[in-house]
Amino acid sequence: MEAQACEPHFQDSLTLPGEEDIRVYRCSWGWCVKRGEAAGRSRFLDEAFELALGRRLEGPAVRALVEMLDRELTARRDAAGRTAATTVDLPA
Repeated sequence: MEAQACEPHFQDSLTLPGEEDIRVYRCSWGWCVKRGEAAGRSRFLDEAFELALGRRLEGPAVRALVEMLDRELTARRDAAGRTAATTVDLPA
């Protein structure tokens, strides 16, 4: 993905065992994940993480990712004053 300006509407940081601080930004075009000088940019959060880390996500990284997503969703709910919901029809 071509580098684009990021005016984040959500940002957070997290630390994984054995890693330096990881900064995560949610922008209008997708996600930006920065680890030191390395950065991953993608429409998909997991892909941006993998680009910044230089490896596939594993247990502790996935857990940290889910916790961070929970914080973002909570922030969006608090800002909107309501939760998002949708109906999902499972195939028979």
